[in-house]
Amino acid sequence: MRRPLDIAVFILIGSGFAVPFASATGPDLIRLREDVFRLASPEFEGRRGEGGRAAGDFLIEQLQEIGLEPAFGDRFDQEFASGGLNGRNIAARLPGTDPEQADSWIILSAHYDHLGIRGGQLYPGADDNATAVAMVLEVARCLMDGPNRPSRGILFVFFDLEEEGLLGSQHFVRQPPVPLEQIGLFLTADMLGRSLAGICENMLFVMGTEHSPGLRPWITNASAGLPLEVGIVGADLLVIDRSDYGPFRWNQIPFLFFSTGENPVYHSPDDVPETIDYAKLTAATTLIERFVRQASSADALPKWDTDRTPWIEEAEAIGMVLAQLLEHQEQLRIPGPQRLMMRGMVGRIALWVEEGAITTSQRSSMVRIAQVVLFTVL
Repeated sequence: MRRPLDIAVFILIGSGFAVPFASATGPDLIRLREDVFRLASPEFEGRRGEGGRAAGDFLIEQLQEIGLEPAFGDRFDQEFASGGLNGRNIAARLPGTDPEQADSWIILSAHYDHLGIRGGQLYPGADDNATAVAMVLEVARCLMDGPNRPSRGILFVFFDLEEEGLLGSQHFVRQPPVPLEQIGLFLTADMLGRSLAGICENMLFVMGTEHSPGLRPWITNASAGLPLEVGIVGADLLVIDRSDYGPFRWNQIPFLFFSTGENPVYHSPDDVPETIDYAKLTAATTLIERFVRQASSADALPKWDTDRTPWIEEAEAIGMVLAQLLEHQEQLRIPGPQRLMMRGMVGRIALWVEEGAITTSQRSSMVRIAQVVLFTVL
């Protein structure tokens, strides 16, 4: 029987995204929505404690149903203790079809823990991070259902205790199921179903290419035809490592971090599944699925680059975000001094874009102002 989404050419949901469906094996909005609702339900208690344990069991069931192999020997889970807390990473593997790539792996990941129940109040964590967990499951389904299996192996990983200082990913890096030197690319996502500050509706941010610029054309190719403004920016905009790419970055493993940005209901009981933009989540999942297909079939993956050469497309993206935030300055209650800084930087970015180049010192000033603005707005 055909899925309802295979019948339609376009579907409009949420904030007005039109999502084209290119093939019957592409990401399915209905399945994504079902997974987010399930993961953010009271059943899993904000994915902490016993509810988190039940969520891990649910993920194992899904990975088995998809037909993937366990990542940790004959087990899908990796128990650990760190900082006085007990955690449980969940992972599966899809071996590559090319024997020459047998020692080359890509990781696609998301953390599945959240804040739990506090003061008797459930923190559902629909966007943080049920949306990205649903994305990983859906990409795994698409790769298993598609006609061509990847030539390079893929590990699908769900980290625990990200909210406690990236404890799950730190443990994974200390005890990986494959040698770290065989991990050619690490991909993770955190919050894919809303928008930065509740304003930047079309934006999806991709961070990390400052260390692997060769990935940028793949991102651009993967975004073709999708209703997204993709901002390829540096991870240093976040000042500190805000998600599970951190331990991999520390080991100089090329990484990408996908996010639609921190939003007004971040870490609140109002992060409920009913208000997620599922069309945007579907578009983001489609981009990531396309990207994974490219990377998993490439002859070689880009190596770690220590130079971090500035790129003008980053300035364009930051200028666009600053301009959008300024359009809503009253709603966001941006103080006067920050408004002046933002206007000045938008003007300077426009000149750099016109010139087609940006220097290291110019980028440093742009990043500093962007960090101040994000701290003020968020």
